[in-house]
Amino acid sequence: MIDAAVANGLQESDLLDWKGSLPPQKEFRESDIVKDIAAFANASGGIIVFGVNETNKVASGRVDAGQLTENYERTIHQTCMAAITPPVFGVQVISIPTTTNIRAVALVIPSSADGPHLIYRNDYFGAPLRVNADTHWMKERQIENAYRSRFEAAHRGEEGLQRIYDDMAAVSEAGKYAVMVGVARPRALDPKLQAEGDVTSVATRASLVAQWWLSGPTAKYNPLEDLDIYRPRPTLAGNYLPPANPDGHREAHAAVFDDGSVGLTWRAGGHEHRMSGKRYEPHQIPTVAVEGFSAALAALVHAAADGHASDYEIVIGVELLGPASRVPEFHERDAAPPYGVHRTFAGRFRPVRTTVAPYLNDTDFIVAPIDLATACLNQVGIKKPRVLSPMLPQRPREWSW
Repeated sequence: MIDAAVANGLQESDLLDWKGSLPPQKEFRESDIVKDIAAFANASGGIIVFGVNETNKVASGRVDAGQLTENYERTIHQTCMAAITPPVFGVQVISIPTTTNIRAVALVIPSSADGPHLIYRNDYFGAPLRVNADTHWMKERQIENAYRSRFEAAHRGEEGLQRIYDDMAAVSEAGKYAVMVGVARPRALDPKLQAEGDVTSVATRASLVAQWWLSGPTAKYNPLEDLDIYRPRPTLAGNYLPPANPDGHREAHAAVFDDGSVGLTWRAGGHEHRMSGKRYEPHQIPTVAVEGFSAALAALVHAAADGHASDYEIVIGVELLGPASRVPEFHERDAAPPYGVHRTFAGRFRPVRTTVAPYLNDTDFIVAPIDLATACLNQVGIKKPRVLSPMLPQRPREWSW
């Protein structure tokens, strides 16, 4: 693609910038590359390609970009965090394979929901902005508008997240059983229509990853196993995945929306006890189900995002309507009552909110379900998960993603 761009004299644009060689690693933080990263983040995102000479902003030839080491890549990420305010998250650093000695490197900068991003130069802060093939400095009114857009987008995002949560909670029978509800929404929306086959593919991939994450020595299961992933139904701006066993003791529902948002519910009360085969009471939730739900929701986010550079906002809650005396109980599966029975400090489960970075690979992204499960279990007095662990078995080789 780079050779073709040079051969055709591809011009720089508001999404593309050609650069020669990488600057020395020690000089990267003080280079103009920092300004370019912030400028793209303040616009619609873009790509900086090292290894291409340009003449009058037109690609005119190849040049060796230099070596991109793991340490250099770390410097780039640290610079995006420390030299830009607020930090630019999700910058991907890609070493482009070559069969010659002419190396190339690409920086993929996402559109950001945190603009305006400022950089410090010569005793003052400035907000650069990519306009066509040039970088300009924002004027005061542009900075004002950028802040207003950020706060309005955050408000709309919170409303959108709550709307999905309410809709998913309404699907379940929270009046009879304790139900876990999880929703996630990208902070920077990038609408992409989901065909039925795409939704089935997303759910299949998420289910495999969740099972892999939960491959500890104890019993494990997750709500993605309880969905009918082969019969998605169209819904408002997305697709709905119905339960494989409606009215079953592990009834699950999921939705994947066109903008990348996802929702998941699971009847978590009343599961079968692993040892006796008897059912828990409708308000009693095995703690292993909390881990399974956290893994499933995170895996669904990761599969739906599919490399999306935006962070995702996630909310997990437990819904149980009815008599106030019937509050959710969390049971450790191998401990007989009253030992191993936990309740929240306030008598109700408060929704857990966090932000995750789905552009990590599925090996590194294990931190997301671990953090989610930890926050949920901490609320009921349990220190850490028992099944989820960063010490994963070898990733299956047949996985193509």
